[in-house]
Amino acid sequence: MRLTYYHGRVPNFGDDLNGVLWPALRPDLFDESETVAFVGIGTIIGFPCAPYRQLNVFSSGAGNDPLGRWADRDVTFWCVRGPITAALLGLEADRALCDGAILAPLVPSRFPAAHHDSGEILLIPHWQTLDDPGWEEAARLAGYVLLDPRGSPEAVIGRIARARMVLTESLHGAILADTYGVPWAAFATSGNFQASKWLDWTRSLGRGFEFTIVPPPSATGFLRYGRPMAAIGTSVSVTDAIAMRDMRGRTEQAARPAMTAKARMKARVKAWAKRSGLLNRFYDMSPARTAEALTGLARVVGQPSTPGTITQLQTRMMERLDQVGRGGR
Repeated sequence: MRLTYYHGRVPNFGDDLNGVLWPALRPDLFDESETVAFVGIGTIIGFPCAPYRQLNVFSSGAGNDPLGRWADRDVTFWCVRGPITAALLGLEADRALCDGAILAPLVPSRFPAAHHDSGEILLIPHWQTLDDPGWEEAARLAGYVLLDPRGSPEAVIGRIARARMVLTESLHGAILADTYGVPWAAFATSGNFQASKWLDWTRSLGRGFEFTIVPPPSATGFLRYGRPMAAIGTSVSVTDAIAMRDMRGRTEQAARPAMTAKARMKARVKAWAKRSGLLNRFYDMSPARTAEALTGLARVVGQPSTPGTITQLQTRMMERLDQVGRGGR
């Protein structure tokens, strides 16, 4: 089967991890098949995957694409990211294992095998958030190290495995921190934050999920993605019902209509506001305010999952991966 996963216009270490991890763990699984695919890490259930007719899904999550897109394909769900995805798809509970990124330490030739504390506090915004100005200054003012999730999987995971603490808007920043036993806390800066996929993952670990709304260093993200789901400074707890409703809405939504003249005018007004800095003043946004909020977040960071929990999930996932290799036997 051929390994397939999301390739964006810019790199993202969580997606790109697929190309390193799976061939290292089970090189015998993969060839240049034009009809059979292995679908791995990412929120990619339902994503475009022509010309493949047979899909082997392993540790993927739902939430970005319409589920009906795969209706005419032969899909085997070996395991999915978590119980929210499993329930949405109507799968048996044992199909919910975890995100495949937790297997990274099992490839010591490419990734650290264990945590080694360097003393660094890492700040990992979402890869799209980093397009907005002010993050480098915010990190400097807080005394943290800004880690770009658009780096290679080896470089990003190597830094996470050596961190003392991780403050992250990137889901895979949290997953890798938790895997290596690094304390972490999640934050959101705009409406681009998808809480349902986070709870899907934490539920696979037997945990709930809470994140904090942090003011971004500029209002650019508000213009592109809308305001976050709660007021700045709020700590938000996500319930299963909220996550399911959000995930169902995201996977059932219709295609967006073409932009109207009114929408084009609105876009031009937003562009003017962005250039003028008007929204930054209106919302009182600055790198200094972001740094202050992140410093507060670091004081209430949570503890990672126990090593026993991670080891148990890794073992179960490797057993399931062996089943893929044996064709289900």
